[in-house]
Amino acid sequence: MAERVAALERLTGTRPWIRVVVTDGRLITDIAAGYDVVVMGADKWAQVRDPAWYQGSATARDDALQQLPRVLVAPRAGFTVEDAEVLDIDPVHADVSSSAAREGEHHLIAPEYRRRLIVDGNNVIGSRPDGWWRDRAGAGRRLISSLQGLAARTGDRVAVVLDGRPPADMPEGVHRGVLVAYATRSGRDAADDRIVEEIARDREPASLIVVTSDRGLAERVRELGATVVGAGSLLAELDALAAE
Repeated sequence: MAERVAALERLTGTRPWIRVVVTDGRLITDIAAGYDVVVMGADKWAQVRDPAWYQGSATARDDALQQLPRVLVAPRAGFTVEDAEVLDIDPVHADVSSSAAREGEHHLIAPEYRRRLIVDGNNVIGSRPDGWWRDRAGAGRRLISSLQGLAARTGDRVAVVLDGRPPADMPEGVHRGVLVAYATRSGRDAADDRIVEEIARDREPASLIVVTSDRGLAERVRELGATVVGAGSLLAELDALAAE
């Protein structure tokens, strides 16, 4: 929930006519209470009008619908709009859907909504005792592969910074949608310094999300305006993606 709200709030930065409100309301009548207009897609409107959602009672449905303010319905292919006004939208937007965006049509996602992730690679790898120390290079490749799947699925802009020298098959650069970078020196905190350097030179550091459970690095990047999420949060997301 917090990630979705944050993403929507990023959109409001360039769209001052939009405001994000979080509500405990579950029914559309509760959510729309106090507003002048409620907008929904034709598929949702068909569901709202279905008596099955009101214990099969058409009377209960009608009572609920009477509580709604003015209803504007966005047309959807295969759905007929009844008892509501059809929203006048450009036909080019008629097939836009969140499902299509999630399935890979990332051109439908507003750029501000896409996360900009910088992953502290070795910290994420080291947060799970799965034997990564027996094959550090292999662990790095597996993480990169998982991040590539995430980028392909979500449209997120993902970078990962790793310690050590770049292997011959994974030089620094963009690999299938993921920017792979390496520490520019050896020694302690080398990758951390590279991450800090990249954030310091970024034009919009507040739009960056650093994935790390390293407290020292977290403090440094927060001072530059970036947001921090723990390694466990990313790993849970990657696990869920792998299970789909």
